[in-house]
Amino acid sequence: MTVVEIPVRWGDMDAYGHINNVQIVRLMEEARVIVFGLPSGTGTLDETSPQPHIDLLSGVDDGVMTLIADHTVKYRRQLPYRGTPIRVEVGVAKVKGASVEIYYRFYDDDAVAVQATSTMVFVNQETGMPVRLTEQQRAALAEH
Repeated sequence: MTVVEIPVRWGDMDAYGHINNVQIVRLMEEARVIVFGLPSGTGTLDETSPQPHIDLLSGVDDGVMTLIADHTVKYRRQLPYRGTPIRVEVGVAKVKGASVEIYYRFYDDDAVAVQATSTMVFVNQETGMPVRLTEQQRAALAEH
């Protein structure tokens, strides 16, 4: 498990003063990128770029897309807007042949406000077929 602080924007708030449910999925994406890094072909990394906490994506071949196949989100309590970063725990729930299930816990003070998962899959861009995780990826995930 890795703990990250995700900044929230004024526009993430709904009319009731909490973080809007749609924005939770965007915050999940931000947390996922911080923890696992940029998917292949989606940005440029250099020596000033933050290093991922779990090196899952650096060895992905060109032509392999990293896609999200599924999200589940359970709202346990309201997550009020405060203008300060939200604490999010991110970890690996399951590792399968060509996918990884990632879990998230969003906190309001010390209470869990949101529990969520995403299924990240690896797909050959040309064929659309799943691509199995490499030994390097499995080793990176085994520690978590």
